[in-house]
Amino acid sequence: MKKLLLISFVLIGVNSFAQEATIGIGAPDGHKNTDRLSILDTISLPFELSDDKKLSREDILNKKEGFFVTGLPRFEFDPIRGFGIGGNVFFFQNKTKEDPFFYYTPYRYSINTEFFVFENGRIRAAVNLDIPYIFNSKWRFRADAVIWEDPNAQYWGIGRQSLDKLGFQDKSTGAEAGVRQFNRVNEYEDNLSLAVPGNGGRLQTDTHYNQFLQRELLFNALGERVEMGGKLRLLFGYEALFTAFEDYSGKLAEEAFLADGTEVEAIQRQTLVNRQINDGTWQRFNLSGFSEGYKFTSMLAAALIYDTRDLEPDPSKGLFLQYSHEYSAPWLGSDFNFNKFMVQGQFIHTFHRWKNNRNRLTFAGLAAFGHIYGPNINFIEMWDLSSQAEAGGILVLGGGRSLRGYREARFMAPTVGLVNLEMRARLHDFNAFNQHFALGVTPFYDFGTVWEGLTDIQLNNFRGAPGIGGRIAWNQSTILRLDYAQSREGGQFFFGFGHIF
Repeated sequence: MKKLLLISFVLIGVNSFAQEATIGIGAPDGHKNTDRLSILDTISLPFELSDDKKLSREDILNKKEGFFVTGLPRFEFDPIRGFGIGGNVFFFQNKTKEDPFFYYTPYRYSINTEFFVFENGRIRAAVNLDIPYIFNSKWRFRADAVIWEDPNAQYWGIGRQSLDKLGFQDKSTGAEAGVRQFNRVNEYEDNLSLAVPGNGGRLQTDTHYNQFLQRELLFNALGERVEMGGKLRLLFGYEALFTAFEDYSGKLAEEAFLADGTEVEAIQRQTLVNRQINDGTWQRFNLSGFSEGYKFTSMLAAALIYDTRDLEPDPSKGLFLQYSHEYSAPWLGSDFNFNKFMVQGQFIHTFHRWKNNRNRLTFAGLAAFGHIYGPNINFIEMWDLSSQAEAGGILVLGGGRSLRGYREARFMAPTVGLVNLEMRARLHDFNAFNQHFALGVTPFYDFGTVWEGLTDIQLNNFRGAPGIGGRIAWNQSTILRLDYAQSREGGQFFFGFGHIF
């Protein structure tokens, strides 16, 4: 644990230095920009915007004019894929202080390029375009292109039964045995990796029993119109998703061990995804799409959002309400036919401030409910709640952005409920390398459950996990996050960027 914390904070230091080396170049001089506040009084917007959307005095004075480029390395960690290293290059256009939206939006357009490689071989590359108030209108345009490959995508089963304890044949004696219940996921995975004699004397193992290989290409475009001074947002978009998958059944496993710890070569036995495809489980839920050749999901998307938060990356107050819907059908060229919706609410409230408002104690809560239905559902669409306000949605139910004490996708079914509760305490702030940092701690509790349909909803069998995290707010808009959560199946560390909501 101490080693992980040390590595994480070393990486944070490297990251901070890297941003200073890029963002600090050409920063505007204070005496040249003091007139910006007086200009603000004479600015005329083409339509009304709420004062809640106005940048702070400090941000206005420090904002750079014109076009510029920044870049920074990034480091992440999760218990499945290990450490990930990569980076971002950002292209910004802010225009000049005479532009009326200079004082209401962090940029007039941005292009973000990203590349990531993880220890387990996962690769992710992305390009994101964002243009707020395009052509000085109430419309915002966003577009994304993403490619990734993950050799350890998680599959723990579909349906209400996924809430059960982990169970598998006890292979510790090296012979066939009965099913054993495991209290800890690490003990369960160690048992999976044990090799036992198979037909013909060849060693067999179950290392990849809960895994498959995932390949994905994603392209989308989204238009967003603001009303009510920017508090109400109407979103409309289109998504083209190409997915391909490989099953590990019958292949040579990457890791297999004898009971004494000796590493050996062994063939992977039938995986859970292969078994449930063939035993009728997927047919019962109208699931399809597991193919080594790419399948095409063509989707229309829409969302209605009411947002009064004061600063999206790290809010101290406000309300966020969202209904989003995705629709896929053959007439759109899709290989699938389904609907998917999500209802989400967030409440942010600061109970106490001190040290001239620089420190604060803030409660943040999220409740989300999602459902997917239709005659032909792409199974991978069950992996996330359909949030159009956040790229990639909310991954469920388990992992670093939902139930942090459980493995990614640990609980899954067509209907999902999730609650995250956090108490975000900002305790100290300072300046270093011409950057501003604020340090804090965040105790949290996550809980949720899954149901097989809307008629199956019952308020029991929730799975929850408490935890605690460290936070570093970097120039307000960038949040570095180190979380540890403990569930009945074990503990997990996560290191990444941004609040989980």
